Amino acid sequence: MRFHARSLEATPRVDSPSEELQEFLVKLGSALLSVGTAATDIQRTLTWVAIALGSPKTALIVFPTLIFVGMPDEKETRFEVAEPTGGEVRFDRASHIYAVVDQATAGTITAAQGIEAIDAIIAAKPRFGTTLRVLGHGLAAAGVGLVLLGADPLSMAYAFVLGVLVGIAKLVVRPGTYAAILLPVLTAFVLALLVFSAAGAHLIQEPLQVLVPPLVTLLPGAVLTTGIQELAAGDMVAGSSRLVSGIAQLLFLAFGIIAALTITGVPASVALFASQPALGAVQPWLGVLLFSLGVFLYYCGPRRSLYFLTLVLLVAYGGQVLGSFLAGNVFSGFFGALALTVVAYLVQSIPGAPPAVVCFLPAFWLLVPGATGLIGLTQSAAGTNLDAASLTALIGSLVAIALGVLTGTALFRQIFRIAPARWGLRLV
Repeated sequence: MRFHARSLEATPRVDSPSEELQEFLVKLGSALLSVGTAATDIQRTLTWVAIALGSPKTALIVFPTLIFVGMPDEKETRFEVAEPTGGEVRFDRASHIYAVVDQATAGTITAAQGIEAIDAIIAAKPRFGTTLRVLGHGLAAAGVGLVLLGADPLSMAYAFVLGVLVGIAKLVVRPGTYAAILLPVLTAFVLALLVFSAAGAHLIQEPLQVLVPPLVTLLPGAVLTTGIQELAAGDMVAGSSRLVSGIAQLLFLAFGIIAALTITGVPASVALFASQPALGAVQPWLGVLLFSLGVFLYYCGPRRSLYFLTLVLLVAYGGQVLGSFLAGNVFSGFFGALALTVVAYLVQSIPGAPPAVVCFLPAFWLLVPGATGLIGLTQSAAGTNLDAASLTALIGSLVAIALGVLTGTALFRQIFRIAPARWGLRLV
């Protein structure tokens, strides 16, 4: 078997209908990979697209960064290497890509029209400008600090400023470069250097309240959860690779923080101190609202998506709070993920609403113990919290959330009989 590679930017037009469909499936699959869709769901979607466009015998293999498409009438199997996203999933792009999926599964566009649409989506500029996006990143950092760490107003102000700096760095660095690969560890190192130095000068009382929130969008919460979800669905290759990637990213972040701690010489008991503040009745909910607005701006949410995004985040956090009351912190993510999944699928069934992926990714930063996992990992590496129970709790939380997503998906499809190719985008 021969393999023939095609790029998104410079793929020549072809005359054969089967070749056009093959090229469209490759482009669509690569685009879905680039917005963080699970490999298992991409394969299901491409299968339904192929059936809708008249090729039910198409052979598909999807990995987290690679997709193979074989057509029954073609001698060559095409493959595409997806560009690394580095966690930077633009919501406006994701929404347009899923709109193409919607049209393709409905059979209202041809493969040639789909190719042109994907090319236009990839080339389109972000909906919001750089200034608005970096301000949004600062707001998201302040909001997540309020939700997860109970940050005081001064710590939130610090987190906002550092969040703006991180947003600038993420937009300046080009994806796929060595700088992009090193960005998490370098960002964690520089921020930790600033925060720990301020803590040594007694300017900051709880450094982690300031340090962790700006790093939240670098945390691999969605990657870890998606990996476990893929493993549960039987996709061993995709699930294992995502888990390794997510764990490595957590280790890189922790390494940057420990390196800064070593250089500043601030005692670990001071630099890595994290209290468990008693949150007020309104405080965390305001944090969710602030986080939602920030994420909407930074990730260029499509029109009207702010309302739906906020609704899903509030439901996810509310489910987690309820789960914590019923089953404890470790298993609280199951209830949050279950509520998140059902509501996100319901929301995307509304005409004009964004796809579920737009609502899923931000919610994972509130559900997945990415921030608390980073804190625990860093504390353990520094010798301030050598407790094996914290690692067990982290793994248990990830599994609980993955099971919540799987249960919510199965429940929604069973009750509402959702077409598998659309994951709830259309009621049938």
